[in-house]
Amino acid sequence: MDGTSSNKRQLEAQLEGDSNAKRHNVTMRLETLDCSVCSEPLRPPIFQSSLGHFICLSCRSEILDKKCHLCSAVTSFERCFGMEHVIKSVTVACSNAKYGCAEQIIYYQKEEHEKMCPNAPCFCPESGCGFAGSTMALLGHMTGKHKCPLSTCDDPSMVNVYLYLEPGLRVLHCHEDDQFFLFNMASESFGHAISVVCVQPRVTEPKFTCDLYYDSSTTDDSQNSCCKVRSSSLSDGLPTGYDLIVPKGKVSDEGNGIMLRATIRE
Repeated sequence: MDGTSSNKRQLEAQLEGDSNAKRHNVTMRLETLDCSVCSEPLRPPIFQSSLGHFICLSCRSEILDKKCHLCSAVTSFERCFGMEHVIKSVTVACSNAKYGCAEQIIYYQKEEHEKMCPNAPCFCPESGCGFAGSTMALLGHMTGKHKCPLSTCDDPSMVNVYLYLEPGLRVLHCHEDDQFFLFNMASESFGHAISVVCVQPRVTEPKFTCDLYYDSSTTDDSQNSCCKVRSSSLSDGLPTGYDLIVPKGKVSDEGNGIMLRATIRE
């Protein structure tokens, strides 16, 4: 290595050390970083009144009387590049840090990040449990702690699962895209009730459909039902309502001899 390269690396190391030395953990009132009109996080472009009050672009576009909304002084609102530089340098932890998210997000991007954060929690639906964690953490919890039977598949575009009609929860995990489905089998006064839900942190429009089919070897009876698969974080427990009902009298009360076939399509 020649002397020029060595000196260059030494200079880069010194600059990096100086930069790190200037980094400190500080505390501040986060409303200082919010628009003083709408209280939404400030983001570029940011405007400042002649008296130092900051507002966002949207609120600036709605102020037509040239008066400061805080003190009513006549003023102009000019672009404040200095505040924009400050805003871009402020990072905060994701609210899902305790569930495994290690991201440090620019303050005004926090809400957008958390809407899509893969570590947002899902919740155990078992009564009195209280577990919360990422989708895959909940999957491990359900199969490990509560011993829910697990089925797996590799191709999420079309999945066939065969399940005996017995009360309890059944788990389906699609490896390719980590989709997690939960089947609930319940014995009700009117018969056997089955429902299916896609477990994920955010409720979205149904992405999957599910064909539920049963065939009783004891009574020669069969039934088919097609439904849109709901999504849920299970924060309020299992969704209400059922997707297939096997009426009383169609099969024995115990469901013996019943095989349920679930076909999930994207």
